[in-house]
Amino acid sequence: MTDAQQSLWEKEESVEATAQPVFAFRYWMSIENMAADPGIERVETDGPYRDRLGMRGTTHLVGGGTTHWVVAEVEPERRAVIDVALSTATLRFELRVDERAGGGSVLTQRVSLFGPNAAEYLAGVEAGFATSLRDGMRAVRDRIDEAARHQ
Repeated sequence: MTDAQQSLWEKEESVEATAQPVFAFRYWMSIENMAADPGIERVETDGPYRDRLGMRGTTHLVGGGTTHWVVAEVEPERRAVIDVALSTATLRFELRVDERAGGGSVLTQRVSLFGPNAAEYLAGVEAGFATSLRDGMRAVRDRIDEAARHQ
């Protein structure tokens, strides 16, 4: 990690799921399933999954506002890193699925903020994720497990 990528702030949450890792990853990367989030109005992309290096998208939030993002790193069926470019700062979402001992999977999301101008965004990022990330991960897990039961 370069000095420019040294996080000013980060938060990580993990949840255990009954769904198998490959299913969980595909579900989590699906644009259609991403758009099922109640805070998202719609998502525009150049593909159906967030699992392709360089893929770009725009998320339109309920109540207004848009977020432009790019898939910055991918480990097939295991991990994706999505970067949101801010003014000389980056908000990074690392989504990872690991196999859980005894079956199922562990879903982990790490949100980090870095870059020369990161301090300008710190209050907003903390307000948006410091207390809600855990509940958001539980909701994602519940949707994944429900879909796995009906596959």
